[in-house]
Amino acid sequence: MKTSHVISDMQKFWRDGDHSFHQGNFEGSVASYNKALQLCQSLPDCEGFDRRRFEASCYAGLSASLGRLGKHLESFAAANKALVFYDVCGEKYPADTGRWLMAQVNQGTALATLGCLPAALEALGRAKEIFINRGLDIAENKQWIDMVDGNIAAIKAHMAKGER
Repeated sequence: MKTSHVISDMQKFWRDGDHSFHQGNFEGSVASYNKALQLCQSLPDCEGFDRRRFEASCYAGLSASLGRLGKHLESFAAANKALVFYDVCGEKYPADTGRWLMAQVNQGTALATLGCLPAALEALGRAKEIFINRGLDIAENKQWIDMVDGNIAAIKAHMAKGER
């Protein structure tokens, strides 16, 4: 198969993963992201296509879907794979800020669910830091900020109960 066809198929599966996620079909989303990643790994190196960026985007979406399925360790692993790219290259790709934040929040959520509360606070704090440093409109993204703040407050409350 031609490289251009493989890239086209990869992008289709990536879009299908996003669509399935937004429809609440998390199993379908996982399958689509995994298919996109599988095709990406079969792709020979080619100029003009940023494999690492594409993979990071897939892993960010995959982490969200796996988290919704209660597969928190797998969600954590996928988020970390995305963050390997975004923590180094995220600044270069403003259009990917949402994916970067998604991976960071999913990492924090997975850590909290796995009982790693201090690390979860750190991850969610990092998400807020990215949000603020990227200059995103707080009013426009109030729901997102409220969700992260709520998670941070819940973790702190849980930790405080454990200290008593």
